[in-house]
Amino acid sequence: MMVDSINGGAGIAVTTVEASKAESATRVTRDRQENSSREIKSLKEPKLRITEVADQVAADKRSSLHSLDEIANDLREAITALNSALAKTPTKAIITRDEELNRFIVRIADEKSGEVVREIPSEAVLKFARNLQELKGLIFDKSL
Repeated sequence: MMVDSINGGAGIAVTTVEASKAESATRVTRDRQENSSREIKSLKEPKLRITEVADQVAADKRSSLHSLDEIANDLREAITALNSALAKTPTKAIITRDEELNRFIVRIADEKSGEVVREIPSEAVLKFARNLQELKGLIFDKSL
Protein backbone atom coordinates (compact mmCIF):
# COMPACT_ATOMS: atom_id res chain seq x y z
CA MET A 1 0.00 0.00 0.00
CA MET A 2 1.28 3.43 -0.88
CA VAL A 3 0.70 6.50 1.31
CA ASP A 4 -0.42 9.47 -0.72
CA SER A 5 -0.51 12.04 2.00
CA ILE A 6 -1.09 12.45 5.69
CA ASN A 7 -3.75 15.01 6.57
CA GLY A 8 -2.95 16.24 10.03
CA GLY A 9 -2.80 12.73 11.40
CA ALA A 10 -6.53 12.34 10.87
CA GLY A 11 -6.39 9.88 7.97
CA ILE A 12 -4.37 8.23 5.25
CA ALA A 13 -5.43 8.48 1.62
CA VAL A 14 -4.17 5.81 -0.78
CA THR A 15 -4.24 6.53 -4.44
CA THR A 16 -6.00 3.84 -6.40
CA VAL A 17 -3.70 4.33 -9.37
CA GLU A 18 -0.65 3.40 -7.37
CA ALA A 19 -2.48 0.47 -5.76
CA SER A 20 -3.55 -0.90 -9.15
CA LYS A 21 0.04 -0.49 -10.40
CA ALA A 22 1.27 -2.51 -7.46
CA GLU A 23 -1.34 -5.25 -8.12
CA SER A 24 -0.43 -5.29 -11.81
CA ALA A 25 3.29 -5.60 -11.03
CA THR A 26 2.53 -8.43 -8.59
CA ARG A 27 0.42 -10.21 -11.24
CA VAL A 28 3.20 -9.84 -13.86
CA THR A 29 5.78 -11.18 -11.42
CA ARG A 30 3.54 -14.13 -10.54
CA ASP A 31 2.91 -14.89 -14.26
CA ARG A 32 6.63 -14.76 -14.96
CA GLN A 33 7.32 -17.16 -12.10
CA GLU A 34 4.64 -19.57 -13.33
CA ASN A 35 6.01 -19.45 -16.89
CA SER A 36 9.53 -19.94 -15.59
CA SER A 37 8.53 -22.97 -13.51
CA ARG A 38 6.66 -24.44 -16.54
CA GLU A 39 9.80 -23.96 -18.67
CA ILE A 40 11.94 -25.62 -16.03
CA LYS A 41 9.54 -28.58 -15.85
CA SER A 42 9.64 -28.93 -19.63
CA LEU A 43 13.45 -28.90 -19.49
CA LYS A 44 13.48 -31.59 -16.82
CA GLU A 45 11.14 -33.89 -18.74
CA PRO A 46 12.51 -34.40 -22.28
CA LYS A 47 10.17 -35.76 -24.91
CA LEU A 48 12.63 -38.54 -25.76
CA ARG A 49 14.82 -40.16 -23.18
CA ILE A 50 18.50 -40.60 -23.96
CA THR A 51 18.25 -44.34 -23.36
CA GLU A 52 15.42 -44.60 -25.89
CA VAL A 53 17.49 -42.76 -28.51
CA ALA A 54 20.55 -44.91 -27.73
CA ASP A 55 18.47 -48.10 -28.04
CA GLN A 56 17.10 -46.95 -31.41
CA VAL A 57 20.60 -46.12 -32.68
CA ALA A 58 21.88 -49.51 -31.53
CA ALA A 59 18.99 -51.27 -33.29
CA ASP A 60 19.67 -49.32 -36.50
CA LYS A 61 23.35 -50.23 -36.29
CA ARG A 62 22.55 -53.93 -35.87
CA SER A 63 20.17 -53.78 -38.83
CA SER A 64 22.78 -52.07 -41.02
CA LEU A 65 25.46 -54.60 -40.07
CA HIS A 66 23.07 -57.46 -40.83
CA SER A 67 22.28 -55.95 -44.26
CA LEU A 68 25.99 -55.56 -45.01
CA ASP A 69 26.61 -59.19 -44.03
CA GLU A 70 23.84 -60.33 -46.39
CA ILE A 71 25.30 -58.27 -49.25
CA ALA A 72 28.78 -59.66 -48.58
CA ASN A 73 27.41 -63.21 -48.65
CA ASP A 74 25.61 -62.50 -51.94
CA LEU A 75 28.85 -61.17 -53.43
CA ARG A 76 30.77 -64.25 -52.27
CA GLU A 77 28.16 -66.49 -53.92
CA ALA A 78 28.34 -64.48 -57.17
CA ILE A 79 32.15 -64.68 -57.22
CA THR A 80 32.02 -68.43 -56.59
CA ALA A 81 29.51 -68.89 -59.42
CA LEU A 82 31.62 -66.76 -61.78
CA ASN A 83 34.80 -68.65 -60.92
CA SER A 84 33.12 -72.03 -61.44
CA ALA A 85 31.67 -70.92 -64.80
CA LEU A 86 35.04 -69.57 -65.94
CA ALA A 87 36.81 -72.76 -64.89
CA LYS A 88 34.77 -74.71 -67.45
CA THR A 89 35.83 -72.54 -70.40
CA PRO A 90 39.26 -71.46 -71.58
CA THR A 91 38.62 -67.83 -70.59
CA LYS A 92 39.86 -65.43 -67.98
CA ALA A 93 38.25 -62.48 -66.27
CA ILE A 94 40.07 -59.16 -66.20
CA ILE A 95 38.63 -56.70 -63.70
CA THR A 96 39.82 -53.10 -63.95
CA ARG A 97 38.72 -49.78 -62.55
CA ASP A 98 38.03 -46.78 -64.74
CA GLU A 99 39.51 -43.87 -62.77
CA GLU A 100 37.62 -41.20 -64.70
CA LEU A 101 34.20 -42.76 -64.11
CA ASN A 102 35.06 -44.45 -60.81
CA ARG A 103 33.52 -47.73 -62.06
CA PHE A 104 34.69 -51.29 -62.39
CA ILE A 105 34.96 -52.91 -65.81
CA VAL A 106 34.89 -56.67 -66.28
CA ARG A 107 36.40 -58.11 -69.46
CA ILE A 108 36.12 -61.80 -70.32
CA ALA A 109 39.01 -62.78 -72.58
CA ASP A 110 40.13 -65.98 -74.29
CA GLU A 111 43.13 -67.35 -72.39
CA LYS A 112 45.04 -68.46 -75.48
CA SER A 113 44.52 -65.54 -77.86
CA GLY A 114 43.84 -62.76 -75.33
CA GLU A 115 40.83 -61.65 -77.44
CA VAL A 116 38.13 -59.89 -75.39
CA VAL A 117 34.97 -61.98 -75.71
CA ARG A 118 32.73 -59.85 -73.50
CA GLU A 119 33.02 -56.49 -71.73
CA ILE A 120 30.70 -55.34 -68.97
CA PRO A 121 29.72 -52.52 -69.27
CA SER A 122 30.24 -52.32 -72.99
CA GLU A 123 32.58 -49.77 -74.57
CA ALA A 124 29.56 -47.88 -75.96
CA VAL A 125 28.10 -47.47 -72.48
CA LEU A 126 31.47 -46.33 -71.11
CA LYS A 127 31.82 -43.78 -73.91
CA PHE A 128 28.31 -42.50 -73.22
CA ALA A 129 29.08 -42.20 -69.50
CA ARG A 130 32.29 -40.25 -70.22
CA ASN A 131 30.42 -37.87 -72.55
CA LEU A 132 27.69 -37.43 -69.93
CA GLN A 133 30.32 -36.70 -67.28
CA GLU A 134 31.89 -34.08 -69.54
CA LEU A 135 28.50 -32.53 -70.30
CA LYS A 136 27.69 -32.42 -66.60
CA GLY A 137 30.93 -30.51 -66.06
CA LEU A 138 29.92 -27.96 -68.69
CA ILE A 139 26.42 -27.48 -67.34
CA PHE A 140 27.30 -27.34 -63.65
CA ASP A 141 30.39 -25.21 -63.31
CA LYS A 142 32.10 -25.95 -59.99
CA SER A 143 33.53 -22.43 -59.74
CA LEU A 144 30.14 -20.84 -59.03
